[in-house]
Formats: sequence, structure tokens, C-alpha cells
Amino acid sequence: MRYIKFLLSLALTVGLIHVLSNPQTISGKKTPAFGYFLNPFSGFWQNAEPLTQTYPEITDIEDFEGKASVVYDDRLVPHIFADNDKDLAFMQGYVTAQHRLWQMEFQTHAIGGRLTEIIGERALEMDKETRRMGLPQGAKKTVEKWKKSASWPNLEAYVNGVNAYINSLQPKDYPLEYKLLGYKPEAWTPLKTALFVKAMANTLARHDYDIETTNMLEVLGRETFDFLYPEWFPGQDPIIPKGTKWDFQPVNVNTNPLTNSGSLSYNALDKQPDYLGSNNWAVSGTKTSSGNPILCGDPHLKIHLPAIWYEMQLSTPDYNVYGVTLPGIPNVIIGFNDNIAWTQTNVGRDVLDWYEIEWKDDKRLEYKYDGEYRKVKLVVEEY
Repeated sequence: MRYIKFLLSLALTVGLIHVLSNPQTISGKKTPAFGYFLNPFSGFWQNAEPLTQTYPEITDIEDFEGKASVVYDDRLVPHIFADNDKDLAFMQGYVTAQHRLWQMEFQTHAIGGRLTEIIGERALEMDKETRRMGLPQGAKKTVEKWKKSASWPNLEAYVNGVNAYINSLQPKDYPLEYKLLGYKPEAWTPLKTALFVKAMANTLARHDYDIETTNMLEVLGRETFDFLYPEWFPGQDPIIPKGTKWDFQPVNVNTNPLTNSGSLSYNALDKQPDYLGSNNWAVSGTKTSSGNPILCGDPHLKIHLPAIWYEMQLSTPDYNVYGVTLPGIPNVIIGFNDNIAWTQTNVGRDVLDWYEIEWKDDKRLEYKYDGEYRKVKLVVEEY
């Protein structure tokens, strides 16, 4: 009897291990392999934070030959001090990966059309759209341009810093998301940084209302359409420095109410943007109580969790800068140094255009471009 109980217990244990070690299909959808997530030695238990957590200075990292230190303030903002630019970039990559590794990698998988590898077929259509837009190919061309830049060694140092942190990890150290989704981080590359740049470009420049506005033009006609959707909005004023002589006449905008526009059973009006984009402003020191100028920048970006920004200070003997960075990209994007402050904002206008391909014949091997036919290049995408 004991022998039978032992065999049953063994069979049940082996079966449970098998089930938990492989993805399962529930209601037609695959779930992650929860065995890795529940493993007491390397699972989510190892990600528990102690009641009292400290962040000591980082002074000794494998494969790092320079001298640098990282100090965290009471808000856990890292302050990085290094002897030169390359060491500083290395440490920025290392520290950023410490806190945002999964975010960095997942967002580059998304813009690279590789989410299917992580979450399965539910991401297939998104991956197809991303690749059809050519964002991964654009990122590859960007890397080739960067290689000719004077800042390329610093980007390589940043990449090396990220990889130094990845190489220091054991499976038990992986961020929680890796364990839940059942995969491990891969090496960081300059291409991944370029992919994140493309992700930002896609966010900032992918305003697209061509189909809606084309249909509205057909329904309303040119005159009414131009009245409803003027190229320049009344609230959009140019910024003219004091003392500048105006050498142009302002455009008179017809504000007469629209009459007899007919009955429209089309909802494109509801899809139009009600904003002009991000905003920023500056106040001269002559108008502030402290006598110091004030700069404010309000970039209108998507809500992210973790946040899209990562605050830090970067300092060498030659310069000192403080501000916010984008995880995956070196340097400070918005911030200030000892002399100036800067910000970046974006106008939310429709800058994406659609084109209809004119094929030579039904074989679709040649397409018309600038009055002549060109042969297509076949690219096979694997998901």
C-alpha cells in the first residue's frame, strides 16, 4: 500500500510539474508556464523587497575599467559621477537597467514587431502592423547613421552598461515580469536603442486623420470643409519676440455661422483632435519674485506604467546635468545644467500620409513610382 501511495504521489508530482512547466490553453487562450513564477528558489518569492532597503554606492562592476560612483538620494533618484563621458554612459546604462530592464526590453519588442514571441498570437496583428510600417527597418538604418557619429562610442558604452547588469543576473534575480511571462532578458544592442527612438517617433508623429477627413471632404465639399477644418486655427498664435517688425498681414478668418449644411450621418467629426499638442512656456527673471527665470515644459505623452521618464543626475569634471531620461536612450532628454534649462514638446498634427500603390499587373512584382515601374523587394517576416 505504501508503495502504491508513493507511486501515486510521484505521478501526481511529476504531472503537476509538467503542467506548471508548460503553457496551458484555457478558454482558447494560452497562459504562461506558472511553474517558473511559483518556483520557491527562483520565482516571484525572490522579488520580495525587505522592509528596510538600501542602495549602496556602486564602485566595482565587472568589465568596467573606469572610476564612477552612484549615490541615491531620499527619493531614490540616482546621482552618477564619473571621470569621463564613456564611463558615465556605461553607468547610466547599468543603473537604468537595474530599475527599468523589463520596461526597456518590452517596449523595444513592441516596436520591433516581436510581441508574439512573448505573449503569443494575440499580439500577431499588432506585430504585423508594426513591421508593415517599416519601423524595424527604419531602426536598422538609424544605427548605420549613428555609427558615423562622434557620439557612437558613448552609445556603445551605454549598451555595455546595460549588458553588464543583465550578465550579473541569475534567474532568481530576473524582474517579476520575466518570471510571470516565462522568458529571460536578451542582450541589449544599439538596435534596441534605435527601436525605442522609433517608438517615440511613432508616438509623436502618428496622428492620422486622412481617411476621416477625405470622407468629410466628399460629404461637405471644399468650402464647408475648409471652414470646419481650417489649416490654421484661431487659437494658434505665432510667437513673436518683442520689437520684431511684422512684415505680413494677418489672415482674416470668416466667423459667420454655418447655414444649411444638410443632415450628416457620419461620425468623423467626433474623431477630430481637440488639442494642438504639448505646451511650454518661459518667464523672465524680471517677472519672478526670486529674480530667476522659470521654464515649464509639458510633453503630452501616453500614460505608462512604469512611467516613461526616469529621473537622474549625470556628472563629469566637464559638465553637470540633471533631469529626466528615457529608459533605453543615453543622456538627459529634459533638464538643466549649470547654465541653461531646456524642454521638448510636440505639436499634435496629422503628419502621416496614405498612398495607394499602383501595380503594373496582378502579379504585383512591379509598382509605379515617379512615373516609372520599380521591382518590389520580397521580405519574408517570421513571427
